[in-house]
Amino acid sequence: MLWKAGRRDIVPLSELYKFLSQRKPDGQYYPTAPQWSWRSQTVIDMLSPFITKEYSILEIGCNLGRNLNHLWQAGYTQLHGVEISKHAVKRLRSLYPSLSEVTIDIGPAEACIQRLGDNSIDVVFTMATLEELHPESRFLFKEVARVARYYVLAIEPKEGHRSHFQYPWDIKREFTEAGLEFIDSKPWSALWSSELTQEHEWADDMHAFDAFLFKVNKEGSLT
Repeated sequence: MLWKAGRRDIVPLSELYKFLSQRKPDGQYYPTAPQWSWRSQTVIDMLSPFITKEYSILEIGCNLGRNLNHLWQAGYTQLHGVEISKHAVKRLRSLYPSLSEVTIDIGPAEACIQRLGDNSIDVVFTMATLEELHPESRFLFKEVARVARYYVLAIEPKEGHRSHFQYPWDIKREFTEAGLEFIDSKPWSALWSSELTQEHEWADDMHAFDAFLFKVNKEGSLT
């Protein structure tokens, strides 16, 4: 079984896929699935000034479905997910019956997204996902810009981590070079609606994350 070991070399893409797709021990998952999440609420707080509940939303790297379920419970029901781990999706289906009709594409994001049409999803977002995007898959930034109709939200490390399974991306630069218009960024901690404690889903290493919001700069997009 593959686990992070403090190495700094870049592994082959196939090895990264194997690591991300593995079935993790039960203790790696939360013991009870949260129905309301402070962490997921930050997505709504960042997007709600710009979108309505009728917007379609795609999460890249949806894992066990905490964010999608939170969005669903808040009234955002036009949802779509992408997740590389079939084991995570199996748990998602068990933990969150509300998502039974939500399409979850299983596979690497950079492969799944190519099956989606241009400007076919109103909002695309990621949370702690792009830091695990292999350098060979950098084109995913352009694919996200192609698929998004109005907005892209990326909650990712502002400077990036560096290990054999993590890669430092300049999120603002990558998406603006892909053609998106930068709107705003905020420290993730500034979006928290409660105390920054473990009880409220906060961890100290999350101080490294910012929320980056972009607008699709295409004819017919919202202003």
